[in-house]
Amino acid sequence: MKKVLILNISTDSRNTSLGFAISWLNAFAKKFDEVHVVSLSKGDDEDLETNIILSSIDNELGRIRKFINLFKIINKLSKSNKYEFCLSHMSSLMLIISSPILKMRKIKSIFWYTHKGPDDYLKKIFLLKASIYSNKIITASENSFPYKKLFNNKNKLHVIGHAIKFDEFYRKIKNFNSKDFVIVSRISESKKIEESILGFLNSELGSSHNLSIIGGPLSSKDEAYCEKLKLKYESIENINFLGSIPHRNLINEISNLSFHINNTEQGFYDKSVLETMSHGLINFYSNSDYDDLLPKKYIDKFKFDGSSESLSNKISNIGNLKQDEINEIINYSQSKLEKQSVNNLVERVLAII
Repeated sequence: MKKVLILNISTDSRNTSLGFAISWLNAFAKKFDEVHVVSLSKGDDEDLETNIILSSIDNELGRIRKFINLFKIINKLSKSNKYEFCLSHMSSLMLIISSPILKMRKIKSIFWYTHKGPDDYLKKIFLLKASIYSNKIITASENSFPYKKLFNNKNKLHVIGHAIKFDEFYRKIKNFNSKDFVIVSRISESKKIEESILGFLNSELGSSHNLSIIGGPLSSKDEAYCEKLKLKYESIENINFLGSIPHRNLINEISNLSFHINNTEQGFYDKSVLETMSHGLINFYSNSDYDDLLPKKYIDKFKFDGSSESLSNKISNIGNLKQDEINEIINYSQSKLEKQSVNNLVERVLAII
């Protein structure tokens, strides 16, 4: 019986940012007899396949007791089950805590990390340690792993793309209409939400179109930023904060929209860009890692420098594109993104072991 152990931060289909983890787990469930998951946070898990066994940490426990409990759960599972490998998704601490157990039981560890990296010094140390302890590191894009230079030449770091529900998000666009805008993102200063709002409002489409922001804060700092934005823009009728929505409902929310804005810097590789592109939305972006998803001749039409002024100019000039040019862009993006489908995620992971 083939089994795999997966460690993750959250298993919750109602979480806009992390709800996609459900589809990842289900992808592994199709290839393995059993998928054992240890999660730091458990929410709505009704969409999980029946051969997925979920263990979670009690949120009421203090930090030290949480780590002790996590160690005990992983130790018990690995003692009574033979795993092909262990995949740790975005959690440095979970991999560090489990590392002695995995090495003792000769279970290979794979560390998935796609982010520009933490700002906190201690978290940087944890990330570096997790990277050293793991057997393999996988990331989504060329610049989405912060310690790339340390591990690039050791056959340890592998760029495998992201894993989205391409088949579900895919929508063939026959006639593109200039409808409204959306930002699908965690509400955080690092995502430059306000710069994007201002870029939209100051563009030629800023008074004739609407902008919806889908997503919510994760930290207390994010919450303060989110409340500040809501208060500042509450009197502007065409700016709407919709909050977090279940990831399974995202398609319904974006189906009547035409444009998505992503203002993240290099290091991020947000699946919201990939999902909205798959659904036929035109993306304005500032991160060069998305260049590969557009025909080269059109990159300058949509890529801005991160400032609100640059974004305004790009949005204002969208009307200069012809219908057949927009169709060409959408078809090209969709053909590239099919390769980053969750349907082939497991094969891509297994290929690097």
